[in-house]
Formats: sequence, C-alpha cells, structure tokens
Amino acid sequence: MTPEVLITGIGMVSPAGVGAEATFKGLLAGGRYVTNLAGGRHVAAPIADFPPPRGTENLDRVCQLALAAAEEAVRSAGLPLPGQPSTLENARLGLHLNTERTMVSVGTSKGGILAFADVAPLLTEKRQLGQGGAAWDRARLQDALFSIPPDSPARCIAERFNITAGVHATVAACSTGTLAVIRAVQMIQDGQADVVLCGSSDASLHPLWFAAFERMGVLASEHPAGGPAFACRPFDRFRAGFALGEGAGILVLESGQSVRRRQARPIARIAGVAAGTDPAGLTQISPDAEPLTHVIRLACQRAGIRPAELACVLAHGTATPTNDAAEARAIQAVLGEDACSVPVVSIKGAIGHLLGAAGAVEIAVAALTCRDGTSPGNVTLIEPDEELGGLNLPREAFPVGRGPVLKTSLGFGGHVAAIVLASV
Repeated sequence: MTPEVLITGIGMVSPAGVGAEATFKGLLAGGRYVTNLAGGRHVAAPIADFPPPRGTENLDRVCQLALAAAEEAVRSAGLPLPGQPSTLENARLGLHLNTERTMVSVGTSKGGILAFADVAPLLTEKRQLGQGGAAWDRARLQDALFSIPPDSPARCIAERFNITAGVHATVAACSTGTLAVIRAVQMIQDGQADVVLCGSSDASLHPLWFAAFERMGVLASEHPAGGPAFACRPFDRFRAGFALGEGAGILVLESGQSVRRRQARPIARIAGVAAGTDPAGLTQISPDAEPLTHVIRLACQRAGIRPAELACVLAHGTATPTNDAAEARAIQAVLGEDACSVPVVSIKGAIGHLLGAAGAVEIAVAALTCRDGTSPGNVTLIEPDEELGGLNLPREAFPVGRGPVLKTSLGFGGHVAAIVLASV
C-alpha cells in the first residue's frame, strides 16, 4: 500500500507577510501587495521588513528566504530546531528530527542572482582573492559564492538542520516549487524518508530579470485607474502580464506512520500528484492545453476523486493572455459541465509572480485553505474575460468546505504539474 503523505509544517515568507499565518491572513483579507519600485519604472511585489535569519547576513537573499521559511515550517511541525533541548517525553514520542530519515527537496529557478551581481566585479580584483585580502572580505566572498548555484537553498537547509539522508534541488522555471514538492512525495512513498523538508525560494528583483521578462513581453504595467496594485489581473479581459515578486514556501511532509508515531497534528494531506511536459516551446503552451489537461486528470485519478468533487482550483494564473486562456481550457476540459461551479483562483494578482517560489507558496496556501475551509479570491479581477468560458472567478475570500483543492503549475520550457490536497 502506498504510504500516506501528510503536511505537518508550513513556513512562508511573501509580499503578504513574513510567516505562514501572516501571509494567509493578508490574502484572505484581500490585500494587494504589488507596488511601484524605487524609480517607478517597474511594478513588483517586494517583501517588506524581512529580518534575515541569524548567520545568513552574507548569503544571497534566496537562501535567507528559504532558511526563514524552513525554520518556521519545522517549528510549525512541532519539531525542535537544532540546538534546542529535547525532553524525555519528546524523545519517547519521536519528537525530534531524525536526520538519517529526513531529506530535503528544495529548488529555485535561478540561484543567487543578487549575490552574483554583487561579487562578479570582485572576482577581477586580486586583492579580494589573494593573500593580501582582508579576512572579512574573503569570508564574505566565500559565503556569497556558496549561495549563487541553484542548489544553494537546499544545501543551506540541509546544513542548518544537519540532514544527512539526501538533498535534491529542483530547477524547473515557474513549476520549480510544485515539482520539488512532488519529488518529496515520491521520497516518502518510495520509503527513502519519513520526513522531507520541501518547497522553493526565489529572489529575482534585479534589473537583469526585469529586462529579460520585459523583452519577452510578459510584464504588466501600472493600471491607469487602479494603480500598481491592479497591474497583474489574472483571468481579466484586459490582462497584460504579471508582476515580479519574491518569497519562499517550505513544507514539512511526513509519512502517516511518522505522524502517528509522534502524535503530530497534520495540516492537510497530499492526495495525488502528477507532472508532465508541454513541448510547445520555451515560452509557449499548447493551444489545446492537452498536456496540462492530462496532468490534471492524472492527479485527480491518483487522488481517487472525480474532478467535480474539487472544492476549488488554485490556478497558476499568470495573467498573460495565452497562459490564462490555455489554463482555462484545461480546467474546462477536466471539469466539463461543472466548470462554471468550481471556483478558480490565482493569488498572483495579490502577491505577484514569485517565479521559482510560486508553486511552493501556492501549495502552502492551498494546504491552509484545506485546514480552514476558506480560500482567497481573485482580488485584482475587474472584468472577467468572457472568452474563458464562464469560469467561476470569485473576487473575495469564500468558503470551500472540506472538499479537495487542486493546485496547477506551468513553467517556461514546458514544465506542467498538478497536486490535489485534501483535508484531514
């Protein structure tokens, strides 16, 4: 029998707040966090007032965000952080992080782009690398270089928690977080681990990436009436692209046996997962959305549910004209005549597109939706696009009951994935 996989801990850092509960509360309240960056050329969703975790001052922001979310997730799961004493009762219940049965599956779409931009000029200065360089300079440079590769958030988490069973780093554009969670599910189902810290992080608010996405024609601009807060409008008739954001989402996944052994209280259950590839091109999606349709159907089948049983769909919803149209087509194909009754939501209008971190943060929001029975709405939707087939697009937070929640992800390069989460 396939082991049950449960979410027991959640950590989030997002433009809506530092912490999982702060983020979810802000989204349910209808917060909109896209604003004008200094200089006013671009709209984006930065994280305000983020204190980097102790000892990470010289690491790239992508690692700082990941570590902050990981520490919250571990605390949320009721597991002690490294260095904390464990009581005899905790030891009896297994309330400790058995690092030989714990793995890491954490990704980012690019790595430490901010650190790379900072240290690149230094690499041509011999005084920074030679014997004449100051010790502080060498230490700072070493930490910065350590946090540039795409596996750096995963490595940093493994180091912080002394995890020895294995580390996996996913790089899959905007599907990175979702695919990292799917890999974690497989680690537990294959018997490799009892606990997996999984998710993703991204910090790409840098001129290089603004220029790249602007060149692709996928960045939104300030709304003439609503201002920057309404720049990104998923499923809107006049949608024109996304706004860049930054953040991290880390989940603690556990086998059902581990949860029962330590008498933990799960937040949600991962009922079914599926992933695939859309070969339409680097930035294209198949007009018929057949690859995504197949993946959604497969995730529902593995979850043992009929699509009509879904309480809601937390969509990828980037607010680009072609992406939203194709995703709507896939949802309609799967739901059939129920497509007008199952609510569809994208939170990218509120917090921007977190790129590599988007999938993990949105899965965390889906898990909290299952826990509380309430979902955020499409807070920037002004005029629903009638050509999307009459999707049910609530603007405000709404009750979802105890039904399962579907999360979809799409990434440049053809990465498509879907996860079904259920209440416990």
